This record gives sequence, C-alpha cells and structure tokens, in this order.
Amino acid sequence: MSDPRERMTRLVELAAGHAPEERRRLTTELCDLLLDWPDSYPDAMREPFETLLEKTVRLIDGASRTALIARIAEAPDARLDFLNEFFFDAPQALRHAILDRNGREGAGVSSSARIDEAALIETARREQHEGFAERFAAALGVRPDTAARILHDASAEALAIAAKGAGLSRATFSTLALIAGGVHTAEEIAARLAVFETVSPTAAQALLTFWRTGMAVESRAA
Repeated sequence: MSDPRERMTRLVELAAGHAPEERRRLTTELCDLLLDWPDSYPDAMREPFETLLEKTVRLIDGASRTALIARIAEAPDARLDFLNEFFFDAPQALRHAILDRNGREGAGVSSSARIDEAALIETARREQHEGFAERFAAALGVRPDTAARILHDASAEALAIAAKGAGLSRATFSTLALIAGGVHTAEEIAARLAVFETVSPTAAQALLTFWRTGMAVESRAA
C-alpha cells in the first residue's frame, strides 16, 4: 500500500478489533513499518503511526510487549520517550540501555520541593505496601499507579532511580527497599540494596522527570 494515509486508515480499523491476535498483528506491522520507513512516506507521517503503536502496545500480552519493545530499542532512532514509557516492561539488559540513553539524552530534572525523608520513612513503616503508594506518589510528584510500579519492582532498580532522581539518601532508599520488598533471602536483600550504586544520578533525574511529566495512563494487558 503506497499511500500512507490509506495505510493509517486500514491500521486504525484493525486497531478497533479486540481479539488478541489482531492486536499482536497490528503492533508487529506498525513495528515493521517504523523500523523500515519507506522512502516514499513523508517523515511528518511517522508521528501518527508512532502514536498508534504506543496506544496499541499497552493492550497486548506482556511477552509480546517485551519482545516488541526490544526490537524497537535496537533502532538507532528509537524515541527515548517511547522507551521510557515501557521501562517497567523491559528486560534487565534493555533497562540498562534505556538508563544509559537517559544519562546522555534525557531532559533535566523537574523542580520539586525537598522531600521530608524522615516523615516518608515513618509513613512507609506505618502504612506499608498499597497504603503507602499514594503517599509515595505525592512525595515524588508522580501518579499513584506509577508509584506502585516503582515500589513493586522486584529488583528495586526503579526505586533506586526514583530515590536518586529525587535526591533521597542511600539510607532512605535502603529503608524503603526493605519495607517495600516483602520477604526475601539474605542474598536477594543484598542485591536489592546494592542496585543503588549502579544507577547514574543524571540518568535517574532524567527518567524521574519523565515519570513526573510524560508517563501515560496505565492500560495494559495481563
């Protein structure tokens, strides 16, 4: 199909389908198109296709979503905001690549009031788990669902990013990581606490800025 507008119309019609296989086929076709953009298509048409892909990829199953994001990340012109949007779905190696790009290309940290770390820890100890997510969201300046994903990240890497990006101390991170982590072996606890040192402050500030300002509303398949 040579006309990009006709192609967009057909893909939008396909997007209206609710069957999982239709959604997977749509995201695959969009990914193929964006990774091998036809010379005959104007660059100005990329954005509508990218927007459609961003909306649709949230609706496919987790394994398909992870595979697709990994494919897109391999492209040298992959948009950083798209990769940031799906950071939580990315495998560990891809997360590192996304963080590296944030360190090199990410926007500067957005301003926020200094967080009362003692009060935050006290709230975490008192409320824990789900009850703490809203308080943590308010402290960080992110949406509650984003805060919940940060707290539930098994590796604690997202929590380290949030802590470093917001200027929290290592002691505060460690305390929150232990409270939010649930039951772990000694080795798992050590790994969770050690991740703080692996996160670049510059990358953390850039990704936290995105979580504050650019994160789309969650609407994902299981």
